[in-house]
Amino acid sequence: MGYCSNFFSGGRGMMRGGMFGMGLLWWVLVAVVIIGAVYFMKNRTNQQINTSNPTQTESAQQAARPSAFDVLDEEYAKGNITEEEYVHKKEVLRK
Repeated sequence: MGYCSNFFSGGRGMMRGGMFGMGLLWWVLVAVVIIGAVYFMKNRTNQQINTSNPTQTESAQQAARPSAFDVLDEEYAKGNITEEEYVHKKEVLRK
């Protein structure tokens, strides 16, 4: 009975209260690993969705950039180029 009474009463030894502390440490470690795995799997799924449909991304980028005709129309509307330049450049772009 001497060993049990020393253990529960905080007697000397390496394991004084250590079992609970180590058990808690392992559960925290397991929780961190599970949370990390879920986080990385979620990010991996998001990346696969983004890379699996590149045409959607490309079309969004193309919609964000104005075409050469749009730029030419804007320049003519601002008065930066004359009508002759506008017509000539538009014909060049059509070729």
